[in-house]
Amino acid sequence: MSVKNTGMSERQAARWARRLMEDVRAVLAQHPEADPDTVRHTLILLQKPPLERLARSLIRGRPLAQPK
Repeated sequence: MSVKNTGMSERQAARWARRLMEDVRAVLAQHPEADPDTVRHTLILLQKPPLERLARSLIRGRPLAQPK
């Protein structure tokens, strides 16, 4: 996340990141088999509007869908 693009101060961004990591740890405590990066990414997306979430998920999933 770029502080420049969000309008957040560095202090706000640090607080947001700390809360995000606490949430990631809480999810992983309940689901230890989950991938931490996927959990983090999902929690970030849940803060975005639905159309932005869809666009980001399509971009993220595209490499997985392409045959090797």
